[in-house]
Parts: sequence; C-alpha cells; structure tokens
Amino acid sequence: MKERPQAGSRPILLFFGVLAVLIAIAIVGGLLPRISRQKGLLAASEELSARRLVVIASPVHLAATKDTIDLPGDLQSMIESPIFARADGFIRTRLVDIGDQLKTGQLMAELETPELDQQIGMARAALAQSQSALKELEADITLSQANMNLAKVTLDRWQRLADRGVVSHQDRDEKQADFAVKQAQTEKAQATLATAHDTIRGNESNLARLEQLKAFSRVTAPFDGLVTARNVDVGTLINAGNGGASKEMFRVARIQPIRIFVNVPQTFVEEMHNGQTAELRVQERPGLVFAARVTNISSSLDVNNRSMLVILETPNPGATLFPGMYAQVRFAGSRPRPTLRVPGDSVLMDKNGARVAVVGPDHVVHFRSVIIGQDLGLEIEVISGVAAGELVVSNPSDAVQENAVVDVRSR
Repeated sequence: MKERPQAGSRPILLFFGVLAVLIAIAIVGGLLPRISRQKGLLAASEELSARRLVVIASPVHLAATKDTIDLPGDLQSMIESPIFARADGFIRTRLVDIGDQLKTGQLMAELETPELDQQIGMARAALAQSQSALKELEADITLSQANMNLAKVTLDRWQRLADRGVVSHQDRDEKQADFAVKQAQTEKAQATLATAHDTIRGNESNLARLEQLKAFSRVTAPFDGLVTARNVDVGTLINAGNGGASKEMFRVARIQPIRIFVNVPQTFVEEMHNGQTAELRVQERPGLVFAARVTNISSSLDVNNRSMLVILETPNPGATLFPGMYAQVRFAGSRPRPTLRVPGDSVLMDKNGARVAVVGPDHVVHFRSVIIGQDLGLEIEVISGVAAGELVVSNPSDAVQENAVVDVRSR
C-alpha cells in the first residue's frame, strides 16, 4: 500500500510549478522580438546587397579628323616704351595726357634746365678762351720761325767765314748752338700749337654735347602711338636716365597693329607655322571677328606647362582692341589621326596621376590610369589608357570603388 504525500508539501510543489511556467513565458516573450528583429535586419541587408549603385556613364568617342583649335590669348602692344628725360630739370610745359594719339616727333613736354644752361655758358667761355690762346700761340710760332730762319742765315754766313779762316771755329760753334736753340723753340711752339688745337676740339665737342642735351629738354614722341601713362606734371623735378632717382615721364604704346600671345599645348605644336591665319574674338566686342596671322613661333616648349609661345598680329582697325585684353584665338586644325575624348568630369586627378573609372560589360568598375592631352572644357582628350566605345563614369563619387558592381545610366 503506497504512502500518500503529506498535505504540507503540495503548496510548495505548486509554487515551484507556477514559477517555472512564468520563467518559461518570460524567456519565450524575450526571444521572439529579438528573433523578429534579426530576421528584419537580415532581410534589409539582403535587400541592400541586392540593390546596385547607379552611375552615369558615357562612351569614349573619337574626335573628328578635322577640327578647330580654340585657345586663350593675351593682347599686347606692338611697341610699348617708357619715356625718360635725357636732361635734368623741371617740367615747364606738358602738352599731352593719357589717351592722346601721338605722331612721331610730336612735342610732349618741355623742360627748364638752369644747371645745363649754366654748363653751356661755361663751355662757350672755355671755347672762346682756347681760341684766343690759339691766336697767341700762332703769333708766337711765327716769331719763333722768324728767329730760327735768322739764326740759320747767320750760321750759314759764319760757316763760310770759318772755312776761309776769317773767324774762329769758336764763333761758328756759338752761331750753330744759337740756331739749335731757335729751332728747338720753334718745335716747342709747334707742339704747343697742336695742343691748343686739340684743346679747342675738346671744348667744341663738350659744347656740342651740352647743346645736344639741351635739345633733349624738348621731350618728343619716338613713334606713332597712344599715351598709356603719365607720371609727371608741370613743376615736377626730373632726373636724367632710367636708373636711380629718375622717374618715368610717359608711356607710349603702338596698338595698330596689335600682337596676340598664345600658349599652344604640345598636342598642337606641329600644326603651327609662320603665316598661318586665325580668327580672334573678344567678349567685349560681340559679333566682331578679327583676322590674325602668325608672325613668330618660339620653337621651344615651356617645361612647366608643355606649351609653346606663338605670336600673332592683327591690324586692329579703328583701334578697338586694347593691350591687356583677354581673347579667344581659333585656329583651323587638321590632325593626322582622330583623338579620343572623354567627359571632362570623368577624369580624377590624385597622387597616382590621371585616372578614369571604366565600367565593363559585366557592370564591374575598374580604374585605369590615362595620359591626357588638351583640356577642352566639357571634354578632355585622352592619348592612352582607354579605347573607343568603353564606358567611363562621370563625376564618380566615393562609393565608386574598384570591382564595385553598378548599374549604368546614360546622360
């Protein structure tokens, strides 16, 4: 016969049974939301991985075999010269101002030169004094020659008398010595006269130099042109020359014709030649096209930007073009073979050089290093690194990485 459990143990068993049920319910209630969230995150992750990055891509294309070349240019004067004074003084009159048209030899300003005038007066006095001294020397040499001739005649007479024994040899020797003294005095007078002539020529040259400097007190235009700068006015102290304390008085420029300086990239160097024609356009002269012609080629490339300086000229009718203007120069180009072009925003420049992101037929991105040619703004020429027809990503973001799988959209 089984022993029945005691009545006191039943409530304890019931308590533990209820507690176990509550713990089980709590565990199940906590796990179910966590499992649900994990399933949601897994589904979102799978959806995100299944979604591809969309990129804008354009095909690499070949440029036309015949094209025009548009390059920026700077307008510069045919001649532009600073005008300095050749004499010291003060500006007495100023006859031209900025913007005035000049003709060769036209008077621009006159200088007051008191110090130079004083030097000219002293030079004239020195010349007159040397000329007076020359007249005295000419009279002295005449007298010396007369004395020498008399001494010569006397010597010849005493020589004959000495030969016949009429006079002593001592007397003859005295006459011969006297003739030698007179001859030496004449030669000295002739040398002094030659020196006087040299002094006169020196004084004349100095006077001519000072008078020529005085002529420079009239400042004139060296060529036909335009006054582009004026730095002096009436009463300004002027120092001669172009160094030290000297001051540039005017600046004159010839702008008819006018020159255009263009830096031609290495890609187009072979197409440049003297006499080649081009079209010149300036934004501030809308609708006007100026004919220009190549006059000089530097035949040397700048190592900093791999470009060659080409100089053109245009007649500049009406003087409507001014030095310092920015212009566009259009050359008619003809390339020996087509060149590849890609969108300008598809090229990345970093420490590794120029690169583009190429999308293959499998929609996988691969970065390629390229060698670029001329930057045409919207497009860039590519010398090597890609082939015609390949797709390059435009404006690639940081999300575009090597081996990324993308969907392609055209422009």
